[in-house]
Amino acid sequence: MVGGEFDLEMNFIIQDAEAIICMLELLEHCEVTCQAEIWSMFTAILRKSVRNLQTSTEVGLIQRLLLKMSSVDDMIAGEWHRPDPLPEF
Repeated sequence: MVGGEFDLEMNFIIQDAEAIICMLELLEHCEVTCQAEIWSMFTAILRKSVRNLQTSTEVGLIQRLLLKMSSVDDMIAGEWHRPDPLPEF
C-alpha cells in the first residue's frame, strides 16, 4: 500500500490506491479483533496525511464504508464513530 515497508513516521504515504480496496475485501475474512487492529492503524495512516485522505476519497472509501456499516460488528463500526478530530487543512 505504501510502496515498501510501512513505517508510521517515515513511510506512510499511500502509493497504491487499489490496495485500499483489497484491504477492505481482506478484512471481510479476518477475525473482529484483527479488523479492529487494522482499522486502528489505517486511521492513524489517514490522519498523518491529507494526501492519504484524498487518495482514500478517490477510491470511494467513504461510500464503501457507509455501505458496510450495517453489516459489521459494533466493535469495528465504533472505530469510525469516535469523535477524533481530522487533521487541519
